[in-house]
Amino acid sequence: MNWITETPSADNIQHSTVCADSAERDVQASVDACAEYAFALLDENITDNAMYCLFIWDSEKSALTIVVTDESKTQDGKHQVTMAFSAFPEIEDEEPADTVKYWITDYLTTCPSFLAFSLLAGFVRGERDRVELM
Repeated sequence: MNWITETPSADNIQHSTVCADSAERDVQASVDACAEYAFALLDENITDNAMYCLFIWDSEKSALTIVVTDESKTQDGKHQVTMAFSAFPEIEDEEPADTVKYWITDYLTTCPSFLAFSLLAGFVRGERDRVELM
């Protein structure tokens, strides 16, 4: 996966990539890789006020963004990781957001790089005031 890193300011680094895969298992592996990429940055991303690791699904852009944020969900960590999907697979009777949430929840249960930190995992569909704990 080719990651593009942009630094709009000294305290904000954006990492982005595009998943061009269309097969379900390949897209799931890309979602797992995106999460692992974000978790590799947790040491630099966690501050004293960090409480959540949010997985934000943007249905309009078909993109997943991962951020570490505080209790109010307004002060994000230094690194923001985003993966856009150019051909998200259609899964019968399931919205893409539900599929991504399931994959991430499944991945988190056995992910030592995430479990080493005391963060709450949350899934967001749109606005941050509605976080679904995972």
